[in-house]
Amino acid sequence: MDALLAHINDDHSRKQTLKEHLSNTAQFSKHFEDRFEDIAFLAGYLHDVGKATECFQSYLIHGDAKRGDIVHALQGAFVSAHFPVKDQYQMLTQEILEGVIAKHHGDLPDYLSPDGSSCFFDTMTDARQRDERYHFDEVKQNLRKLDLDLESSFNVAATDSKTFIDAAMSNGYGGAHRQNSLYFAMGLYTKYIYSRLIDADRLDTACFNQGEKEQSRKPDWTDLIERFESHLGGFDNTSKVNQIRARISQQCLDSSARPTGIYRLSVPTGGGKTLASFRFALHHAQQTGKSHIIYVIPYLSITTQTSRDLRKFLDLADDDDTLLEHYSSAANQGEQKGMSEQERDEREKKRQEAAQRWDNPVVVTTMVQFLETVMSSHGTDLRKFHNMADSVIVFDEIQALPINTIHLFDEVVSFLAKILNSTILLCTATQPPLESTERKNLLISKEPDLISESEGYRERLRRTNIVASADEKSVEEVADRVLQLALEDGSCLAIVNLKSEARRIYERVMEDQRAQECEVIHLSTSMCGRHRRDQIERMETLLNPVNDCIRKGETYKGKPVICISTQLIEAGVDVSFACVVRAMAGLDSILQAAGRCNRSGESETPKNVYVYPIANESGLSKLQDIAIGKEITLGLLHDYPKADLQSKDMLDAFYREYFHERSKGGRMDYPMPGKKTAYDLLSVNRSARALYSEHADNQSYTHCLAQSFKTVSDHFHVIPDMTKSVVVYYQDSDKWIDLLRHGDIRQQIKALRKLQDYSVSLFDYEFQKLDKQGALDLVNKDFNVWQLNKDHYKEGYGVVLDIEMPLLMVDKESRC
Repeated sequence: MDALLAHINDDHSRKQTLKEHLSNTAQFSKHFEDRFEDIAFLAGYLHDVGKATECFQSYLIHGDAKRGDIVHALQGAFVSAHFPVKDQYQMLTQEILEGVIAKHHGDLPDYLSPDGSSCFFDTMTDARQRDERYHFDEVKQNLRKLDLDLESSFNVAATDSKTFIDAAMSNGYGGAHRQNSLYFAMGLYTKYIYSRLIDADRLDTACFNQGEKEQSRKPDWTDLIERFESHLGGFDNTSKVNQIRARISQQCLDSSARPTGIYRLSVPTGGGKTLASFRFALHHAQQTGKSHIIYVIPYLSITTQTSRDLRKFLDLADDDDTLLEHYSSAANQGEQKGMSEQERDEREKKRQEAAQRWDNPVVVTTMVQFLETVMSSHGTDLRKFHNMADSVIVFDEIQALPINTIHLFDEVVSFLAKILNSTILLCTATQPPLESTERKNLLISKEPDLISESEGYRERLRRTNIVASADEKSVEEVADRVLQLALEDGSCLAIVNLKSEARRIYERVMEDQRAQECEVIHLSTSMCGRHRRDQIERMETLLNPVNDCIRKGETYKGKPVICISTQLIEAGVDVSFACVVRAMAGLDSILQAAGRCNRSGESETPKNVYVYPIANESGLSKLQDIAIGKEITLGLLHDYPKADLQSKDMLDAFYREYFHERSKGGRMDYPMPGKKTAYDLLSVNRSARALYSEHADNQSYTHCLAQSFKTVSDHFHVIPDMTKSVVVYYQDSDKWIDLLRHGDIRQQIKALRKLQDYSVSLFDYEFQKLDKQGALDLVNKDFNVWQLNKDHYKEGYGVVLDIEMPLLMVDKESRC
């Protein structure tokens, strides 16, 4: 056994023994977190025992076989299948080990397919183990030389599963009405062990390949708190609004001593929610011994702003990896046709090394990244899942959570809090009742609110009047109204539901001669992150003199400022306009939009937020959350014509109707093809269990796990039909593309992370249309990175599909 090898480096100058790799992987997996250590250890120790064969050793040393012909992952699963099982905890442990070991080079499988026709455990047969391709007898013979009592180790590992079940039952998963939640948690427990195995295996392999030891990142919360508090101490709290913000921040600090749990922070817009929530997170992490703070944001538009603000308040340089920004990727899934086996092998190694681990003390990411991680079956995605344990996870603007994912989200964050010791903070000015859905599966703390409604912050921070009308306006009428309001008040923000509407309003405004007197800014998700950040920073600079005049009661004599945007600006972007025009939408969105008006109380007199339905919004047929929210708000206007839309009663009425409407037909369970839902496929999977007997000679399905992990992963997309990211020509993006083309693997990883800021996500039809025009260039085959040519990216618009369209070419230094 001591002579058997696991890895050889590229020039054959260094070798790693199999015994060393198994031991290292097991130790890494065991010590990542202080729970479930023994099952994680055993998974690590058995994962590569299939390399203990003469044929694999010959392949490794001499390369005398085709990649994929020499199987080495299944044998560890075969070993697990031979452990004697005496109770349900050992059965669960065995099933987890079989799946995570057998599939540690790919995806967690469907333990049971949705139609019941295929069962993973039926592939672990004695006949298959006797197949000469697996050399299982040779593996078993070599295993006897390991200094490890495997059966005793298995029995100890099973106590981890008992600990998990006991913890689940004591935290509200017991009883027939919570059976779905218990099985969902069992699936997440499986993913968690898989995550630890994947990360441990790849970490040890990377350390060997690079000839380096693992460098752990231990957070120094005390140091970060001192930096943060020093900046807070420099705030001017003489104004009424800043005094309220300081009070809210102090209450969050006072709440940081609370135990681990799921909490809510409901702060009216402009109440300093971002810094207050992060203050809670820092102090709570220190007091409860957490390893990470993960800040999850709904929109790409505010990730860079949030990261910038946090780096400023923590005194972190742009390249300081104390804080990781992980919100999009220039790399895409899939591979190019015609790749050789060697090219695929090299590509996979590079992708594994480039995958984010989320082991940094502070991570800023998006809801898309979070949800698509926890719903994935891919090892590369799930690798970071275990680093969500022992964390403070702040979900900013939680009202933006996609409605079809609510029950999935509730299960995941409940598991993170109750099983993995993470504190969850749900932040927004318009708090949705996530704990009151049909399933009632959010295990929220008994006293969840960090800030009490009795404080009256909603009224004390009221700075606007909402002037809503049910009368439709055309896009042209909205554009004319926006321009007129900007000329009268000094600045105006227009927020619409569709990118096409924003573009048409922008063009209409720019065609008007009076626009020459204004600074006009267009914001769109068709722009890369760096472009949007530049536009927002420019907007902030332009608004400062406008707002100074409002504070002083003076007439502004400079150029009025206009911004035309989709909803990407209505949450988390710290700008203040003298008035806002909002296309009719859900009341929660309207209130968020109002938060961009008179944000810091520049005017003691409340300023107006005008709301109009836009005519002919056919594009909303594909945006049902917005469409239904719009109709419910119009209904409230009809039923309560004199009601205050900013009152808590009206917001509660909106959410009651909205959640009732959107919960029909399992819509919060993430519907899938074939009348299935992701929720059922990841929990009990009842219909598949029932159908199994039809395919198995009337035998009942007797296994603990039946989750269809792979099927859900293949169908789950937070943004439907989103296909690929493309890198655009903007500022110094070429420098990073050049590094990606010609650099070594470390330089390529750096380039990929930088190119997040220069990437735009395209829908399938958009990508195909640009590809047919020859507008896309594949610049890196390993990471499947595409670059859009210069002609299809415009300063005022971002990505344009047709360069022949009549565009308003606006000078980038003036009215972009």
